[in-house]
Amino acid sequence: MSSTRPSWSDRRLPAFFTRWRKDWNDEDLTPSHYLDFEGGLRFVLAAAWLFCPETVEYRGAIFLKDRFTRSTVDTWFTTLSGDRQRVESVANHVELWTLFTNTPLTDDDHLAEELPQLALALGETWQALLTTRYPGREIKVEVTDEEDGAYGPTVTFWTSARGPGVT
Repeated sequence: MSSTRPSWSDRRLPAFFTRWRKDWNDEDLTPSHYLDFEGGLRFVLAAAWLFCPETVEYRGAIFLKDRFTRSTVDTWFTTLSGDRQRVESVANHVELWTLFTNTPLTDDDHLAEELPQLALALGETWQALLTTRYPGREIKVEVTDEEDGAYGPTVTFWTSARGPGVT
C-alpha cells in the first residue's frame, strides 16, 4: 500500500468487532454501538489528537505539534540541505506500530492486520483537515506499508505552496 492521496474505500469491519457483534447475537450493531457499550468515549476523546492533530508552522513548513522540536527540525533542515518538503515528510512521519507499543498486535484480535485500514483512515482525515487549515498550500499525505514489514503502516505529509508568487 502506498498512496499520496489516501482513500479508505475498502472498509472492512475489524475482527474484534465482528466477534463482539456475534457474541451479542445482533448483526445490526455498528461500530458506534461498540463505542457506547465498551465505554469508548475516553478512547475517542484521546484519538481526537491523532485524527485532528495540532500543527505548528516553522521555517515555512508545517509540523505535527506533538512531534515538533525546534532543534530536531533545524538539524533536519541542515541534513537535508534545506529541502522543506523532505524535512516535513521526515518530521511528520508516524509509524503506527510505535503508537501502540503497549498493545499486543499478534493476539486473537489480529490488530496488526487492522493497522493498514487505520493508516488509510488517518491519511484521509489528515488530508481533509490540513487542506482546510492551510488553503494556500497543496497538502500531500502519504500512507505506506513496507512489503518487508520493517516499519508497518506509516502516515506522513508535506506541503507545497499554491498559486503564483507563493513560496
